[in-house]
Amino acid sequence: MLIVIPFPAGGLADSVARALLPLLEAELGVPAVPINRPGASGAIGAAHVASAKPDGYTLLLTLSSITTLPEQARVNGYKPAFELQQLAPIARFSSEALVLVVPGASHLQRASQLIEQARRQPRRVSYASSGNYGAVHLPVEGLAAAAAIQFNHVPYAGGAPALQALLGQQVDFSLLPRSAVSAHMRSGRLRALATLSAGHWSAWPDVPTFQEAGINIDHGPPWTGMFVPAATSKCTTRRLRAACANLVASSEFFNAIDRAQGQLAYLDAPDFERLLAVETVKLGALVRRIGKLD
Repeated sequence: MLIVIPFPAGGLADSVARALLPLLEAELGVPAVPINRPGASGAIGAAHVASAKPDGYTLLLTLSSITTLPEQARVNGYKPAFELQQLAPIARFSSEALVLVVPGASHLQRASQLIEQARRQPRRVSYASSGNYGAVHLPVEGLAAAAAIQFNHVPYAGGAPALQALLGQQVDFSLLPRSAVSAHMRSGRLRALATLSAGHWSAWPDVPTFQEAGINIDHGPPWTGMFVPAATSKCTTRRLRAACANLVASSEFFNAIDRAQGQLAYLDAPDFERLLAVETVKLGALVRRIGKLD
């Protein structure tokens, strides 16, 4: 069995996939091999699974940005590499609040300072993202629209390289998952200015929420979820759903997500499918507002 991760190693999807792997093997009784197939903001890996044999042995573990990938292609005048209807949702596993972070050496101490600097220097304040229209790009551009400012967007091929660019002070800031930044915050290499969440971060209660920092955007947290080719039989999808439900209920999986500072947010296929329908409309509209990228 192959678990395709459409991003480089080290990012959020990769971390969750590797936490799932041994538990999924035990539940299904077959070896599971992770394969990173990065590129095109996750479209290459998703297209690989969409066109795979629907036998339940090729799975996709990806991020919420999958809901926008076909619309991204259309906005930019390309034929989509796949359509969402070619994939069947199995389960959502986790969601994770994003944190607005700067290098520890940055002069910026508050989110308001970042916004004011961008207002004084349009397109000069730079940020790293996990890719065009992805889980970082969309909310940051939502922030820019709400504050009537313009940033310099520097897209990378996933969350891990975006984090490395920030740590290397190649960009001014990013908006990354808590699990990706917490260790670097403890070491002082990164500093949090605000968290995109409904409440405070228990590990860092002094970090204000976006709303407390004066930033009002309507954007949910990125999530991780599993998909199979749409033609996969109901018998096979039921087996996969049952395996996922069992492993999510295990202390091993909870502890793995907790160690990574993630948040368990399991949804079985029917509820996950309803979430996908809502987010596809909402985020597709945001992609169209951003428009074609040169």
